[in-house]
Amino acid sequence: MNKIYFAIYNDITDSIEVYIEKNLKFVLNCTRLNNNICFEDLLDIAYLHRLAREEPFNYIYFALQPDGLQGYVEAMNVFN
Repeated sequence: MNKIYFAIYNDITDSIEVYIEKNLKFVLNCTRLNNNICFEDLLDIAYLHRLAREEPFNYIYFALQPDGLQGYVEAMNVFN
């Protein structure tokens, strides 16, 4: 079983780096993932940027679900 040591958002590459095992790194490109989202307001992208920076594991969870990031943005619009 793989052990996840930590995940961190990389501002320079706009990606989340997940470190698994000792020498294995898994990278999710946030720019590409965010390009698949339909925003009601263009400023709604801030929800995803904040999620990636502050809670990278939750961003990964939503990104790996069908319509997960889209659903997150829609839910944030309802609450705000």
